[in-house]
Amino acid sequence: MKKSLFLLSSLVLPAMGTEMPPMIPDGPVTYEDVTYEDPMAGFTDPYAFAEPAPAAAPITPSVSSGEKAFIKLNLYQTNYQVRGMGVTDPMASNGYSSISGHYVLPNRNLFNAGLYQKVSGNVGVVWGATAELADTPVLTAGYAIGKELFPNLTLELGYNLRHGGLEGYMSRFANSSPHRLAQDLTVTLAFNDHQKGFFGSMQWGIGFQGLTGHYLDAELGYRFTNVVNTNSWGLDLEVSAGWAGSFSYWANGVKGTDAGRLRIAAPVFTHGGGIGRDGRTQITPWAQLSASGNNSGKIDRAVGGGPVDHFQVTFGVEFGWKF
Repeated sequence: MKKSLFLLSSLVLPAMGTEMPPMIPDGPVTYEDVTYEDPMAGFTDPYAFAEPAPAAAPITPSVSSGEKAFIKLNLYQTNYQVRGMGVTDPMASNGYSSISGHYVLPNRNLFNAGLYQKVSGNVGVVWGATAELADTPVLTAGYAIGKELFPNLTLELGYNLRHGGLEGYMSRFANSSPHRLAQDLTVTLAFNDHQKGFFGSMQWGIGFQGLTGHYLDAELGYRFTNVVNTNSWGLDLEVSAGWAGSFSYWANGVKGTDAGRLRIAAPVFTHGGGIGRDGRTQITPWAQLSASGNNSGKIDRAVGGGPVDHFQVTFGVEFGWKF
């Protein structure tokens, strides 16, 4: 008897601890309509289903300033100089005037490499010069291919043809060239940050006709804005220091420092925007203190005279037009 109750309880108690299965209904089974609607209908995932953004328009590389051409009239400066190295009064007693300019060709994406082309020129007159410098004007013609490496930083590879001036004099009278002509190739790195005020340049040139050595010219400066500011016009202030050296460029054995210089310029600007800064017209009075280096004595010995002045204070005013 006990054994029968134990067997019965072992079968009933586990069944009471679980849910009993539903009863199967009697009669025929009816199936409801089945729909196949998208279970994600009405749900929008902006990341998974958003259409791709259209491709950005290609950017055409260009020079930061965006200017196509620039003409500079050096109305007058009290001394004639080349990279800060001045000529003595007996050779040029009444100063120097010149007009120069450059033009950037329309295609600023040459070879699809972001390269631009630039042509440049200069015509100058040394006032009160002796025969060595007065027989012909100072002429320069140049061509360069450049690229903007970063905003405000450009690299240019150039060619220059120079006639007359100190280069022409040294080419003919010191290096026995048949004419006053010199040609060189240059590499120029230039930086100009109009917002922060820093600017500078470094140029390395190598001559291959007339003057066959090489030279280096470096400059670094800072621009102070609104030094003078009235209701209608004002002045900025640019302070820069430069150094020029050469290595057998002027004559054989002439190696070292050509000159050092300290320059102060005061660009004029108007509040209307017509003159200065981004305006088309530029007016810049300036002053420069320059001192020749150890190459001055070597040049004197090379030509048997003294074409290089040892110390100069030069004043000038420049007018510029941007296009």
